[in-house]
Amino acid sequence: MADVTDTYYAAEGAVHGYAAQLQVGDGASPTEAFESIAGIVRITPGEMTTADIDRTHLRSPDAHREHMPGIRDSGAFSCEAIWLPEHESQSNVGGGSGSFASGGLPALWRGRETHNFRIVLPIPGSPDGIVWPFRGYVSQFQPGEIGVDDKINATVSFQPTEAYDADLP
Repeated sequence: MADVTDTYYAAEGAVHGYAAQLQVGDGASPTEAFESIAGIVRITPGEMTTADIDRTHLRSPDAHREHMPGIRDSGAFSCEAIWLPEHESQSNVGGGSGSFASGGLPALWRGRETHNFRIVLPIPGSPDGIVWPFRGYVSQFQPGEIGVDDKINATVSFQPTEAYDADLP
């Protein structure tokens, strides 16, 4: 991409979230298959942070604190979904023969196992779109408010267990 310093430009290439998918891998080798979780309304990636190490001492130049970067960390992805307790991707018993054969989100939460996940963002003109893979576990599953005037949603969090793939766009 060209340098846009002091340039007015259109934000062409902006990504829209419509048709995005959050998928769970089935763990098969050598080729892992992924299946989408039903009813996802929004996906919020976790914050990517770097710890600050304060290396200030009594003779720091200009009486100013000195800093250096420390260990990086990846916060949990949070998702809002329409709660579909009978769909295999969201039920405790699961179904099918793929990623949810032994259970959907509640079972993944109960199992405390690490899985391969990925977010797939469709990009016009790109057959594969953008794929954001990560390894992690379901750290939260919470059905939402049960009320009179709205559907029941659910909140789900996925905690990455390692650094993201360096090949991300």
